[in-house]
Amino acid sequence: MAISKEQLRPFFAEIYRKSDVVVETLLIGYFVLGIGLSFFYDTFLVGIGVGVLNLALYFSSKYAFKNSRLNQYIASLVAGIFMAQFIYQMHGLFEMHFTAFIAIIALITYQNKYAFIPQLLFVVIHHSAFAYIQYLGYANENESYQQIYFTQLDYMDFQTFLFHAGLYALGVALASIYAHNLEQNTIENAENIIELQKRQESSALNIDFANDIANGKFDTEYHKIEGDELGAALEEMRDNLKSSSNRENQEKFNNVGIAEVSEIIRSNSEKLEDLSYQVVSYLVKYLKINQGGTFILMEEGDDKWLELKGCYAYDRKKFMEKRIEIGQGLIGQSFMEKDMIYIKEIPEDYVTITSGLGEATPTHLVILPIKNDQIIEGVLELASFREFKQYELDFLTKVCENMAASIISAKVNTRTKILYEQSRQQAEEMRAQEEEMRQNMEELSATQEEMERKSKETENRIQAINMSGIGSIEFDVKGIITNANNTFCDLMKYEKEELIGNHHRIFVDPEYATSDDYRQFWADLANGNSKQGQYLHYDKIGKPVHLFGAYSIIQNENGKPSTVQKFVVDISEQIGEIKSLKKANELLTSKLDI
Repeated sequence: MAISKEQLRPFFAEIYRKSDVVVETLLIGYFVLGIGLSFFYDTFLVGIGVGVLNLALYFSSKYAFKNSRLNQYIASLVAGIFMAQFIYQMHGLFEMHFTAFIAIIALITYQNKYAFIPQLLFVVIHHSAFAYIQYLGYANENESYQQIYFTQLDYMDFQTFLFHAGLYALGVALASIYAHNLEQNTIENAENIIELQKRQESSALNIDFANDIANGKFDTEYHKIEGDELGAALEEMRDNLKSSSNRENQEKFNNVGIAEVSEIIRSNSEKLEDLSYQVVSYLVKYLKINQGGTFILMEEGDDKWLELKGCYAYDRKKFMEKRIEIGQGLIGQSFMEKDMIYIKEIPEDYVTITSGLGEATPTHLVILPIKNDQIIEGVLELASFREFKQYELDFLTKVCENMAASIISAKVNTRTKILYEQSRQQAEEMRAQEEEMRQNMEELSATQEEMERKSKETENRIQAINMSGIGSIEFDVKGIITNANNTFCDLMKYEKEELIGNHHRIFVDPEYATSDDYRQFWADLANGNSKQGQYLHYDKIGKPVHLFGAYSIIQNENGKPSTVQKFVVDISEQIGEIKSLKKANELLTSKLDI
């Protein structure tokens, strides 16, 4: 994972803070050491003067250039100057050269492979110049040069100087490599921490998203993190459940509407005017549209026409007389072609010319033939300022079929009255039988449709759950397992046959299974209280499995809890990663403290 400098800054800021403490302690210690060395050869002026200047140089640069690594390089240079000071104060004592190596060790804590360069350059210049000057002093017997005090020997020959410089250079190189390795290790740890933070964020988002899904909030905005497979599965599950919910709502809309229209038809089947008005007024209100009209086929000898029998608009009844000839306008065209006409974005003056609804100016107009088995008995016209949904058009088509059957029935009844006026008793009996048969058929059809709908709904839900990767298991209110999907069985390492009939306690710790809390848990579920959260279960072989799940209550026909439905997702991996990162962070912290 690529990581930016801004993301690394907080990690190295803490390292630099602790390293500053180490280095500043060293420099102050060197200052004290310089004063202590002054007692050997009376070098108090050098010990105090140079020491004060060194500390002033370091601390002034640190506060002048905050949020900068310049103080690291200044500290490196100051450490080199302190080394030169100590060598002079002790008249070339070789052990004073070791103070440079001590400084190198302290500088390693910065994890900056370039921090040694200022000291390296200073040491090279100092050693080269002072060794040569001391050599000239003894070669020319110059007492002033001899007091340079680079070494306690008369002078350092070139071979010794090379060994001396080479060993120092090797120490600097090894320190640089180690500092570089520490820096890379810090970067890797930072990457791991940031990745874990992202995973924690993703887990939190997924948990909130899963809660929203469990609560039926399918329109919740969700921004999944790239590479989050669980989030993708939850999103897919959300989409499936949302689609299923929409289908369910649409089916409910159609079924309720058809049932209520059927009741209206049954209640007004004797008079076409009442039937037409009641149906069209119900449709305008149920669909929340603007207006509508019902045109019924009328016949008188060879003359046929469409007559407006019912019109409803803007929550009031319109009494209108309207005759439309077969083939005239859109209404006559729909009747002739026996097909629906749907017009969107019609001009303002178009309705008044072609529509039978007067001077309304809707933006969407739908005209449907009232037909059953290609027998057409009229036309239904509805106007709205919004678009008609496809499921609404399907609903209207079904309504028109039912209306056609009722109109046919009404016409047949009317003709029967005329033809069998003298046999009224028999006609009434036939109508009663016909009405009873029709009701029975409609009830049977509605029952069959409801059974098919519920069966399809159940299959769709089961399929959506199984495809989503979410485990599902069912219990009775006493905790006895009655069913489980394949995802849950695979998760807990059980066969489905092994689970059914067993109690929920096979998944929990035996001690917890005998506790009052566990008994209260199932008592709450039996009382109809749903639960959700993180749960620790154990699979068939006793391996712990961390789950996030929800216990939902399903009620029977009497409104009492009968089934406990549990949906779960496996979060064991996320829990393990969190624990691993905490250990890694603790290890890193301990290294930094050292």
